Amino acid sequence: MMKLINLLKSKLDKDIWSDNKKDFDKYLVEPRGRFKGKTNLLLRPRTTKEVSTIVKICNKYNLPLVPQGGRTGLAGGTVPSKKGDELVLSLERMNKILSIEASYYLMTVQAGCVLSKIKKASEKKNCYFPLKLASEGNCTIGGNISTNAGGLAVLKYGMTRDLVAGIEVVLPNGDIISNLKVLKKDNRAYDLKHLFIGAEGTLGIVTAATIKLFPKINDRAFSIVALKNINLALKLLSIVNAEQQENLSTYELNTKRGLKLIEKHFKKVNIPFKNSYPFYVIIELTSIKKEKLKSKLRSILKIALKKDIILDFLLPSSLKQKNDIWSTRELISEAQKIDGPSIKHDISLPISKIPTFLKKAEMAISKIINRKYILAFGHLADGNLHYNIGKPKKLKETEFKRIYNTINGLVFDLVQKLGGSFSAEHGIGKIKMNELKKYSKKEELRLKRNIKYLIDPKKIMNPGKVFK
Repeated sequence: MMKLINLLKSKLDKDIWSDNKKDFDKYLVEPRGRFKGKTNLLLRPRTTKEVSTIVKICNKYNLPLVPQGGRTGLAGGTVPSKKGDELVLSLERMNKILSIEASYYLMTVQAGCVLSKIKKASEKKNCYFPLKLASEGNCTIGGNISTNAGGLAVLKYGMTRDLVAGIEVVLPNGDIISNLKVLKKDNRAYDLKHLFIGAEGTLGIVTAATIKLFPKINDRAFSIVALKNINLALKLLSIVNAEQQENLSTYELNTKRGLKLIEKHFKKVNIPFKNSYPFYVIIELTSIKKEKLKSKLRSILKIALKKDIILDFLLPSSLKQKNDIWSTRELISEAQKIDGPSIKHDISLPISKIPTFLKKAEMAISKIINRKYILAFGHLADGNLHYNIGKPKKLKETEFKRIYNTINGLVFDLVQKLGGSFSAEHGIGKIKMNELKKYSKKEELRLKRNIKYLIDPKKIMNPGKVFK
């Protein structure tokens, strides 16, 4: 293999590759520390042409490639194998904004462009790019596209798939498909970009994209609401939808357990209501027009309070207060990570089935682990929950690992029974390949495998991800 790697190096500019193992560390792990791989070569191309050259050589000599963006994914999709036989291809140098057509609400960017950079550039043009993620300071648009990232604004603007107008992709044989010039009407049979969005780098390497911008937000209302139970959270959602569906952009669920973790690990965050209630929802309304949304939201919540639908609510009166409220949502994953190991689930359900799921899942899991270690939070209005079980301090690591598959089975079987999905927004990567096989219809799985083998017959593109 080293002879082939040396051959590849000889055909590339010296400044786009490194075989110095001291450079490798950050490219071999994922944020949760669950996986660590090996590699013998790090590739950092600057252009699509360089990516194409690399891929053509790798395809010719059967050298597997692992594409990487910001390495913030939570399914192990960017980690090479432990064998060291896969080459890492990082797109971090391909970080340019190529064009902004503000009049048409379009921006063309290279795949390594960090999401926060894109958002700031759009704001300078009085536009808005709505993809909203806790990792936006590190994640890249290529990774967002390859995983079909979700986030906090899916309710109003959709998943990343809905924000992509065109893409440029290097195929496993090195050919380039580029469709960055966007037509409003284009019915030339299959829209190929959708093959690569959410494919996790297994069908090709996204090198650039044209993304959709939106008019600047000119009115915004924001509140955190306390509730007695999940059913009342859904009742309030119904009321807010009836009054402000076109403006509802965020409806995030949290619990007393979640706020306890924030309070424990982030002392500077002022916890709303002194964390006196069992459930919380963060609501945000946004509009491109001045609509007095704060007044309208206050009115809705006052009526809900009088009808005993909610227990309390807070509309922040300062930027600090607003940031503290957001922190109770955005810092929760980090707080749980600091607190110790946990078994995590990124699931989606029909919204009406969420109370049933929470009740039945808690009953089943509490027979194995005390229910106080269950943490449920997420995007309630689109049915996406993060349902995690923390490790009790007194429980041995080996015992916690032993019950991992049991708890996963309980959660995912229940999700399947209720008509949901075991993978809402984080993707398959390394960690959910068994679930993909178990919970997919045979015909559906066969078609997906056939697509993979047709486009990547030598299986060089991000091997060991999605399919075994």
